[in-house]
Amino acid sequence: MHSQYNLPSILKYSLIAASIALVSCGGGGSDSTAPTPNPVDEPVASGLLVPVETQEQLVNSFRQGFTQTIAATDEVAFDNDAMVQAPVAEAISGDSASSRSFTTTYTLERGIDEHDAVKYDGSHLFIAPSRSMDCCFIVDDFALEDDVMIATDAIMIPEDGSIESDEHSIRILATDPEQAGATQVGSIAVDSNRSIEGLYIDNSQLVSINSSGWWGLYGDAFISPRTWQGQSTGLEVYNISDTANPTLDWQIEIEGGFISSRKKGDTVYLVARHTPSAEGLHYYPSDDEMAAENIATLDALSIEDILPKVSINGSESPLLAATDCSIADSEHSSSPSAAYTPTMTLLIAIDLGPSTDGQPVVSQAVCYMEPTSGVYVSENAIYLTQAEYSNSEARTFVHKYSIGEMAGEEISYSGSGVVQGTINGSSSDFRINEYADHLRLVTTEFIDDSSDRLDHQLFVLKQSATAAELNVVATLPNEQRPAEIGKPNEDLYGVRFLGDTLYLVTFERTDPLYVLDLSTATEPMIAGELSVPGFSDFLHPVSSDLLLGLGQDENRAVKLELFNVASIDSPYSLGTVTLAPEASWSHSEARYNHHAFTYQPISESTDRFSIPLSLGLYDETEGVYREEDRLYLFEIDSKDVPELSSIIEVGHLSAKSQWWDSLQRSVFHGDAVYFINGSSVWSTMWNNPTEQNGPL
Repeated sequence: MHSQYNLPSILKYSLIAASIALVSCGGGGSDSTAPTPNPVDEPVASGLLVPVETQEQLVNSFRQGFTQTIAATDEVAFDNDAMVQAPVAEAISGDSASSRSFTTTYTLERGIDEHDAVKYDGSHLFIAPSRSMDCCFIVDDFALEDDVMIATDAIMIPEDGSIESDEHSIRILATDPEQAGATQVGSIAVDSNRSIEGLYIDNSQLVSINSSGWWGLYGDAFISPRTWQGQSTGLEVYNISDTANPTLDWQIEIEGGFISSRKKGDTVYLVARHTPSAEGLHYYPSDDEMAAENIATLDALSIEDILPKVSINGSESPLLAATDCSIADSEHSSSPSAAYTPTMTLLIAIDLGPSTDGQPVVSQAVCYMEPTSGVYVSENAIYLTQAEYSNSEARTFVHKYSIGEMAGEEISYSGSGVVQGTINGSSSDFRINEYADHLRLVTTEFIDDSSDRLDHQLFVLKQSATAAELNVVATLPNEQRPAEIGKPNEDLYGVRFLGDTLYLVTFERTDPLYVLDLSTATEPMIAGELSVPGFSDFLHPVSSDLLLGLGQDENRAVKLELFNVASIDSPYSLGTVTLAPEASWSHSEARYNHHAFTYQPISESTDRFSIPLSLGLYDETEGVYREEDRLYLFEIDSKDVPELSSIIEVGHLSAKSQWWDSLQRSVFHGDAVYFINGSSVWSTMWNNPTEQNGPL
């Protein structure tokens, strides 16, 4: 029965697909009833994405996308092993510079802020509630009753998922850096049925981004359009001039599941994906009646059903017009294998600056009819990546949208490119970088070769001067330089682009650190290589001559390693430090989330940084096992004399393990150190970490 449905529906909507191509050439209906389109100046020569010209063209694209999704339900097996990871996606630590007396969120690109659960403005800490509060119960203690372990003093989540608790509020703490003190002065209650994705601070405004969905999806769930149906993304702006009495200035809610965001100046850029509900559609039709109902449902789809809406302070309106969107040109040489999908990626610019009527301004919204799997934002552009798996091959599409230098300036599609392999997985945020008018990407491709199943490759792309294309101008390995990046079967871990140099860490049994010379963009080369035990997941530039690595040693303990990279062709290790070698196990959130890493230049010779650590300890003498969370404090000594530089452990703060809440952040202000562990705060002075305060 299912095959009887697939054949007529696919034939029917193949004809629709053909009509889309004709409509895009100038035919079709009128778009006179649509909202005024955003003023986007497309390049003269179109690229992979071409602008939608009529409402019916966009509706037909969704019809074809839904049809292909239904067909794929039984006929396409997605590769779970590929683990299409959600971007969780940055040049030196963004704003944590020596010109400030306090640290802020560690970012990938200077001048481009990133949302995070903790923000600090130099006088107040703002801490968003953990998203894990929505999924489970919180246990402070256990008791043994009738030989069964039960929880006591616990907060149980009602069946409707709501929580009436102070725990689900944004905490506001005033800091006293002279004494390493902090006092809660206010809070902002948030909807317990929504996840707080992160915060921004903009002058006297606190921006909170929330979502109706649960973040962290992977595999089929992240690929499937059904995952995103009915989701919405919210943005709320609070006036925090009086932190004891914060007030809600305005709020926006957009139909579409949250992907990521960035902030440049007074503009927040939201990336979301939207799949309309298509009420009555059967994703698993089992007979002719259901097949007929599917055809009728898709025939009845209208532009009003498809376009996402935005609600501003409770007033609802269309977010964009059909002509603000683009679709993949099926005739383009690089067109995706599945030319249609019932998912649109939304790129929305929200101006936080003052407006004439005091209302928020959605200064622009654009979309394209493909899903996104990653986001990278440079000073001048937003790059949206799209992974595609077909016929046992993988490739990544990159769509570039230019952004203006001033707030409110338009977003414009600049072009697309395609490379082999994907940039998802380990260090995905760091695998893409724009520098000197070139875009550099490091991809990984799984191949059918048991002796070497992983290929890592560098691609260098450049914007075409005459078309909306990102052209590949160099690759590595290549015919002239065939040496592979990584030994056979080594996966890719740490990645860091720093100007015209690229550092890569691969690993299977040892840790090869590769140094690539990108000074001539069209002729990249492997300049140096170093093999040491263990590996580094995260790489931070201390200076042009020193590189800090955070990862795992040969015994699976968390380690730090300092590398001298003054000579590009002969890097060497200056030594390692193992964190908590006495622990039976340990892990650090900073290995895979750069927001958990805090770094501050202090002087020409000294820098400070901190690493959070969760660990398990077993006291054989007493037969007691406990789990603990710590914040380790370190200094880089003699950084101005690279050959003599070293890592010095200053000490650590200790806190009770909060296994239900993995958030770990730290803030430096002068000599004061604040350790945010879950929703609790611990503090100390840098030079005396054994004297700690908390929980605050």
